[in-house]
Amino acid sequence: MNWIKTIATNTLFQIIARLASSGSSFLITIIVAKNLGILGYGDFAKVSAFVSLFYLFTDLGLNAIFLQREDAKFRFKELFYTRFVISVVIVFIVNCLSYFLPYNEVSQIGFSPQVRLGITIFSFTIITEGILYTSSAIFQRELSYEFFMISSIIGSFSTLIFVLLSTAVFPSLFLVLGSYILGGVVESGFAIFFTREGLLPPKVNVSFIKKLAIETMPVSLMLIFNLIYFRIDILILSLFQTSKAVAMYDLSYKFFDFLISIPLFLSNALYPSILEKAKKAGELLGVKKYVLLFIVLSLFIVLPAWILSPLISLIRKEFVDAVVPLRILLISLPLFFATSILQWI
Repeated sequence: MNWIKTIATNTLFQIIARLASSGSSFLITIIVAKNLGILGYGDFAKVSAFVSLFYLFTDLGLNAIFLQREDAKFRFKELFYTRFVISVVIVFIVNCLSYFLPYNEVSQIGFSPQVRLGITIFSFTIITEGILYTSSAIFQRELSYEFFMISSIIGSFSTLIFVLLSTAVFPSLFLVLGSYILGGVVESGFAIFFTREGLLPPKVNVSFIKKLAIETMPVSLMLIFNLIYFRIDILILSLFQTSKAVAMYDLSYKFFDFLISIPLFLSNALYPSILEKAKKAGELLGVKKYVLLFIVLSLFIVLPAWILSPLISLIRKEFVDAVVPLRILLISLPLFFATSILQWI
């Protein structure tokens, strides 16, 4: 009973954190759409989609393998600086790639100079995301997701305040993107503080990095292909459709993105206990039970979401066309529920 209570509690902490994050993102979406217009929001969607494509490259499944190590409690500093170096390299790569993104001045389709500059600004959130990934390893190991929840709430609220202040002074895409950087610094700073782990002096162990890289290769490839599946759609839209079409699709994805995070939270909370049971029994038990449970849970979300999807037009009447892509995305939800637990197994 205590085990079930612990899993349920830590899953709840993650859901609350996600509600805070998604709630602030939802409000920011409305603020950006209202102050920058549908074309401005389309540019914002292009910037965030391109940069977020590289977020998981700072993850690469390192936490999953790191937590399996017997010496994990003594290696946090090495994990932190390994991921920090990776994040800085990715920021450099993103900025190099952004200069080669196409743009048609006549049709105004593609990535305009303004969008490219926005990518440069927003790319620094990759570093703060890397810090958050590292902190999550400790919260997951100790099943102390209340700290993840607190830092997420503080970070989300800070980002929202920064966006409100920036749009009140002067509505600008660049100021909005800068607000995300400030909010990320606040959130990652609190997350590291709550880990209670020492970071000085800096330490990078090359052999440790190589070993982790080799062990995480299967998970890394899975995450990369999964990420391509997730974000390549909006990048294709950016290359062949106007900012208005991109805005419609991105809004529908905001809702879907929240729904697919629910099985992830449950999987995160279950993973330490699955590891412990596997060590004691010498094999994984109850895999089919977990998968079936996740699929059934997904059906209780898909049906209400499908019925209520037309309410998306309450945000702005111009976004009524976002209902169709949202419903198409909902069809794949059971698969994401099932594979969420399978990726940890």
